[in-house]
Parts: sequence; structure tokens; C-alpha cells
Amino acid sequence: MSEWHLPPDYIINNWTDELLNLMMWKMVERKEREAQTMKGSSGAGHEPQVSDEVFFARAKNLIKVVRK
Repeated sequence: MSEWHLPPDYIINNWTDELLNLMMWKMVERKEREAQTMKGSSGAGHEPQVSDEVFFARAKNLIKVVRK
């Protein structure tokens, strides 16, 4: 129930069985996509897509240093 930020009694009283079934299927699909994404982006031999030098060269204008 925390997936939808709703208390269980709200779902029981206001959702049809069809809606609950649909929401569960969509949640399973989303979790599978998340797992595939995590599996694809981690693991041994994974190389960064951008070198450190290129990343920091692009990011230097996005970082603001505030001295106190």
C-alpha cells in the first residue's frame, strides 16, 4: 500500500478488484524495469560512459562554490 501512498482501508473501500489487479500488474512491470536498469548499469567491467575529465569540464559551470 505504501507504493501508492494510500492506507489499506482506502484501497479496500474505494478500489475495484479490476483496478487493484491493474495497479499490481503495473507495479510489477515497473519493478522489473527498475531491476533491469540496475542490473544493466552495475556489475563488473562496467565502464563509465563519460571520462572524468569530460564530466568535470561539463559540470564546472553547474557547481557554485560559496566561501564563508
